[in-house]
Amino acid sequence: MIPREEVDSFIDENFFTALQVYCLTENLGCLPFAGGWAEQPADIITIINSLKLEQSRIEREEWEEEKKKNKK
Repeated sequence: MIPREEVDSFIDENFFTALQVYCLTENLGCLPFAGGWAEQPADIITIINSLKLEQSRIEREEWEEEKKKNKK
């Protein structure tokens, strides 16, 4: 996890390119290149997996917070 005060140093052109690949893959429901997972460049797989893991972490944190609120 990146400390909040360091986030700006990671938001660059590479980040937005990676985010664009991820969003297109999610929105279109298909991989960027023809073929299956084995046919994709390694960087694409790393981007998709990294951002999916981050999305899952955020959703889990939100679920845990909601669970705590409901216990009160």
